[in-house]
Amino acid sequence: MLAAIAVSLACLTACGGRKQMSNFVIVQNEVFTLTGDSVIEDTVYACVHPSGRIESNVTLSRLDSLYRSIDSSRIHFVEGKRWTSRSERPVMMPEYSSDQPLLDALYEMSIDQIADAVDKNGYFTPSQNNYSRLYCSIFLSLAALKPHQSMETLRRIVDRDSIIMQREGQWPVVSDHIGWATAAWEVYKTTGDRTWLSYCYRVIEKTLSINREVLLDQTTGLIHGAGYTSSKPLGVRRMTWMGYNDLFSCMSLGNNILTSNAYTILSNMGDELGIENDYERDAQHFKDAINQYLWNEDKGFYSSFLYGMAYPRKSPLTDNTSQAMCVLWGIADDNRAENLIAHTPVSDKGVNVSYPAANALEPFFSNSSWATTQALWNLAAAWVGNENALRRGLGALYRAQALYQSRGIHLQDVNTDYLGTSASNAAMVLRVFMGMNFTPEGIEFSPTIPACMPGKKTFKGLNYRNAVLDITIEGTGNDVETITDNGDPLESSFVTNSIKGNHHIVITLKHADRASQHVTIQHGEAVLPLTPTVEWDSDSCHIVDYVPGTPYRLSVNGQLSAVSDSVFAIPSSDSFTEFSVEIAGKYGNSFMSKPLLHFGLTPQVAFFPESSDGHAEITVSVAEGGEYLLDMGYRPTGTLDVRRVSANSHPMGTLVMASAGLMDDNDLAYSNMVAVKLLKGENNIEFDQIRLPKSFTTCEPIHVRIIKK
Repeated sequence: MLAAIAVSLACLTACGGRKQMSNFVIVQNEVFTLTGDSVIEDTVYACVHPSGRIESNVTLSRLDSLYRSIDSSRIHFVEGKRWTSRSERPVMMPEYSSDQPLLDALYEMSIDQIADAVDKNGYFTPSQNNYSRLYCSIFLSLAALKPHQSMETLRRIVDRDSIIMQREGQWPVVSDHIGWATAAWEVYKTTGDRTWLSYCYRVIEKTLSINREVLLDQTTGLIHGAGYTSSKPLGVRRMTWMGYNDLFSCMSLGNNILTSNAYTILSNMGDELGIENDYERDAQHFKDAINQYLWNEDKGFYSSFLYGMAYPRKSPLTDNTSQAMCVLWGIADDNRAENLIAHTPVSDKGVNVSYPAANALEPFFSNSSWATTQALWNLAAAWVGNENALRRGLGALYRAQALYQSRGIHLQDVNTDYLGTSASNAAMVLRVFMGMNFTPEGIEFSPTIPACMPGKKTFKGLNYRNAVLDITIEGTGNDVETITDNGDPLESSFVTNSIKGNHHIVITLKHADRASQHVTIQHGEAVLPLTPTVEWDSDSCHIVDYVPGTPYRLSVNGQLSAVSDSVFAIPSSDSFTEFSVEIAGKYGNSFMSKPLLHFGLTPQVAFFPESSDGHAEITVSVAEGGEYLLDMGYRPTGTLDVRRVSANSHPMGTLVMASAGLMDDNDLAYSNMVAVKLLKGENNIEFDQIRLPKSFTTCEPIHVRIIKK
């Protein structure tokens, strides 16, 4: 208690006193306290000085001391450039002021860093080529704050009228590029640029056509490929047995949400351009598939991806970036959306990137590292009217920015994403406090101001098409009581895109709670068990890292049974079977071990014919019709080879053959598996090579295996 009082007094002294309204507590929990002018956590603090700068006692040595108990051998902090307020504001950037001076200072820091996050040609620079987070940043606030810079940055990521698909040569293994559509649509809504609209329609349509041809899974209707909506594919790094071929087999929540939203956007663009299409039907198709195959009814959240070789399994964790998108873009219906926000466990430091965490470090650093996740979650909380979840989320975002971003402190070997973090902060002003939702026709205003943040809030100098907007919000709540434009009352909370010149919008709020205010707090670590390492024999399994007393489970085509020893016999079977091992845990089972495929009947093998034009055909004969599995045995000679498979002229799927992760390029490797439907008797199977946009290489196909499922 004495230490806390000492820290509070030090904070008060450093900050030179407080404004009266800033004494309201925004968040107070077991970890930190955030008011309108300061944040205090254990022995560290940050607060705003009357001059506008952020004062803090955070040092590397203090952080090392605070976090040494977690895993001192793996946690290393580094300190970069500290933020100091500018003498001049960035050109054409709106001002924000309120009775919460710390939040005002953090907004100033954000727009400064947005102005600085450009390369020598004036384009926004993505963090470590992570374009997914760049797309999110443009959607969140950059399209409104810097629309033309956003437009030119997006244009740079297009080649021959399709979105550049390869990042570090990984397409189609990583297939999140369609997030471009969400960002591009937001730019159109803020600019009304018809030339840009026509260009985007052409680019998105062509890209979705390629995706459908190469990535669509015919069984589930979902898109294949790992996703990078937050960081590296969530949880995949825990399954060291997975190579590129296995990663392609994944069907991620994020990619499929972005695909569904891209089809909705294409439908809306068609309406704007007067082009009739059926793309809304495609959007609904993906929405239905997401809810059918990725919703986990037992746990009450969406699984982050499906994975596995022959029998797709739901990931034991969720991706909260994508869950927020499910709420914002209508994938989750009203009741499910409210329940997601209310019942998905979050920590005192905010929403984790994934839950349960993939490792013990993630709950401690997800918020400071991935502000985009927290920002989207906050928007979703505001959308469903859960002010309690929003208030906690705002506290988490501001805590991380005040303590760490203002000092340039981050984890060693974790690249800082100042652009994404700054865009996330600015979005709280634009989309939450001002409640701005841009549409092709104009701006819908639906502000949300928590009761703990009273006072007037002003947002001045936003350039919107042919107008300059000053916006004032008075009161707290989430229901618009009155709205005026230059003193004249408006009939609704909507401003048309035809306005010109200077406009002062004044909105008065009142409280109208329309949803559950429940929040599920997870105290302490919620971590998945480690993925077991196993060695398979023809009739037995050896758990290499066996720990006595640990609840191991054998999975047989997804059905689980207990395992009581490090070595055990696997059940005999005369049909195709997929075996794996996992560990039962308090917060969910581990990821499965490397599977063993037991074929039952000897697979048919057909040698692959030589081809000079990328097209090849084989004929196979089966005794009975039904579903079979097909894969390719090959010798890797390059980086990646992709073949589209058709059976009897019907598309069946895509084979990916990569050398990445193989011990020896001379070894015979096998591609991912594709489910094919064959007729009794002879069947014609065709293979067409997909010409990748960059670094195109080919492997050496040896034979095709046909396996009765």
